[in-house]
Formats: sequence, structure tokens, C-alpha cells
Amino acid sequence: MDRTDWPTPGPNEPVPAWDEYRQLREAVHDYLDHQPEDPAWDDIWRALAAIMGEYQRDAFVEAFGVDEPAETACIRRLITGDDCPHSPLDADSDPNEPPHSPPADDHATLWLDDGEPALYSMHVYPGNIERLDSTELPHNLWFDVFEFAAEWGLEVSVLPKSWYNLGSAIHVVFYPPERYR
Repeated sequence: MDRTDWPTPGPNEPVPAWDEYRQLREAVHDYLDHQPEDPAWDDIWRALAAIMGEYQRDAFVEAFGVDEPAETACIRRLITGDDCPHSPLDADSDPNEPPHSPPADDHATLWLDDGEPALYSMHVYPGNIERLDSTELPHNLWFDVFEFAAEWGLEVSVLPKSWYNLGSAIHVVFYPPERYR
């Protein structure tokens, strides 16, 4: 089959390629051609996530200038600066106050800078947000995520590389507008 009219597969290989690049390319091809005992590990993205997760997390921490995670991921702390007042049984009891978590929240962390709330991050699966097979509204929670941010005065960054599950999850970050201006 002629593939000359197909979209580009991405960046071209480096010319000249160095030894480490060739070794990595060979290792990737070997991995793609193997049959693991556990079929879940047949997915190269799962393997890369396991290998690269710590690196991705540490690169995020450095890029966003945060120090450590808070004990509890409460987005209200980011919005108000106050401690988390939410009960685990009734996390969002007052509709006039910021809630405990944003829409589509999954695998969340409140990140601190010098002990103060700096940003809130969550690792979401596109299929959980873009619910195209849903028969009830909302079909697409991205609208809710951005409306939530606007309502509470936050900026949103959507990062394609999630250390939680590289290749499967997307990293969504909320932060006050003044943090990076």
C-alpha cells in the first residue's frame, strides 16, 4: 500500500543518529514485537509510563516551581487560601462557597510553594470527560472544567503528558492568574 499521501508520522529521525538513539529505537521495536506474560503490558505506553512517570512528575514540579504536595487535595484551599473545611461525607455542602474539587476530578494533588497552596492538578482520562456515548447531559465535561475555572478566577493549563498514566491520561492544572505573570 502506498503511504506517500498519509499524514506525517511526526518528527524525522535525527541525522546523524547517535548510538543512544539507535539503542532506544531498537529497544522500542523489540518491545513492540514481544509477547509479555501479562497482556496488560503489551501496551508500550503503559511500559513507558512506568519508566518515565517519576521523570515526568519531577519535570512538572521543577517547571511549575512547586515544593511539595499537600496532605489533602482541596481546590478551595487554592481559591481562598484557607484550610480545607470539607467533611469527607459532605464535601460540597455550601453551593456559595468553593467546592472541594473541580468537575471531572481524578487523581488530584494540591501543590504547595513555601507551604502555601500554589496550584491544583488532576490527571484525567479523555473518555471520562468526553462522554460521547452518554445519553444525559453534559456530554463533554471540558465545558464544565473551564466554566469552573472562570467562576472561581483560576487559569487552566492542559498538559498532554501525565505522569499518572503517560499516553492515556491528560494533566489538567488550575492556578491563580497572578502565579505566572
